[in-house]
Amino acid sequence: MTNRDLINLDALSTLFPHRIARTSDLVDLGLTGATVKRRCSPGGPWQSLLPGVLLLDSRAPTRGQLVQAALRYAGQDAVVTGHDALALHGVRTALPHGRVHLLIPSKRFVRSSVDVLVERTPTPPRPVLRQGLLTVPLARAAVDAARRITSRVLVSALFAEVVFQKGVRLDELNTQLVMGKHRGTALCLEVLQDIGARIRSGVASSARGLVLRAGLPPPRWNVPVDDARGNPLGTVTGTWEEAKLAWDVHAFDFDPAPASYPTALKRGSRLAATGLLVLHTPAARIRSDPEGVIAELMAVFDQARARV
Repeated sequence: MTNRDLINLDALSTLFPHRIARTSDLVDLGLTGATVKRRCSPGGPWQSLLPGVLLLDSRAPTRGQLVQAALRYAGQDAVVTGHDALALHGVRTALPHGRVHLLIPSKRFVRSSVDVLVERTPTPPRPVLRQGLLTVPLARAAVDAARRITSRVLVSALFAEVVFQKGVRLDELNTQLVMGKHRGTALCLEVLQDIGARIRSGVASSARGLVLRAGLPPPRWNVPVDDARGNPLGTVTGTWEEAKLAWDVHAFDFDPAPASYPTALKRGSRLAATGLLVLHTPAARIRSDPEGVIAELMAVFDQARARV
């Protein structure tokens, strides 16, 4: 008795995730090439999706099955990116359509097809498992999708969702864009700058509200700070010059420039060197713990005034 005689062909699909199998897998199980070809013929129970990759079902493939087929086609180390990865991460503005976008290490070569876009990368990201499929992390998926979108409105909607609802940092997105240096990067960077400016404006408005609630005199807002050589270090949120106090609210989580953190530290050092007491407040605390920020601001203000 041969292996073929022991196989229940109708139940075979249950052995493969998403009912997707490579022809070589079926041959390894004991099926002949003729059997596979016959079952994939018009009207047969199976169908060919990609070279060497079959759907063990006669119904139209789902998007998930197409993604699984693309992964089986590309082989080892392939991961899903772009809109399909976004959808697997639960992003509502994802638009899975057209070719499935995959990443593979640059040392490998797999030809793209009508249904699969295979992109080689020298820095393959560490994959994560989403709905049983290997995908890139969310920040990489968002960048790979966005740089192929020509509509500023759609790029803005996508980045806004992954930042404000999924918790991806703007500097993560910026880093992925700078590392990639692909076509479409310029529009993405402009959108990140816009989002960062909106966030900083909101933070500044919230900071003004806390000063008012604390009953403190209004500071001088948005004070530019230079280093010892006159190079700009950005602006500090507010300074009370009579009290010799500076308040620096830094939105590192939302700043598209990865270098913002060390720059803020240099700004604080420069302010301290001029004799100012510096209070550093993460922007996230203004939203999560406004009462705590008010109490801290009042205490440091009293400390600074007493010192003067």
